[in-house]
Amino acid sequence: MSIPTISNTSTATDNRGTVRQTGTQPGSGNGVGNSNVGSQGEAGNSQPDAVSISSRAADLQSLETSIKQLPDTDVSRVNAIRDQVNAGEYAVNSQRVADKMLAFERSL
Repeated sequence: MSIPTISNTSTATDNRGTVRQTGTQPGSGNGVGNSNVGSQGEAGNSQPDAVSISSRAADLQSLETSIKQLPDTDVSRVNAIRDQVNAGEYAVNSQRVADKMLAFERSL
């Protein structure tokens, strides 16, 4: 196939190869597909995707699993405080509460 070029009387030759259609593109509705052509020009010779997890990621995943297995509350601590409150022996450290509140506000 010859293509004339602008401001030149010579012609350029199209050396592109043909494109093979291997299937239709899902959802397109027009029957035009994507060709799975690699750098070698052969369809379908792609390597499957692979995922590998580093040892650090595996350790973090194991730690997350361990944490999820822990109870949300420390039942023995809750029972001990409940017993102190019921007996009238629970003392609130107002200075500690105030310090924690201020530290929380500063962190915002």
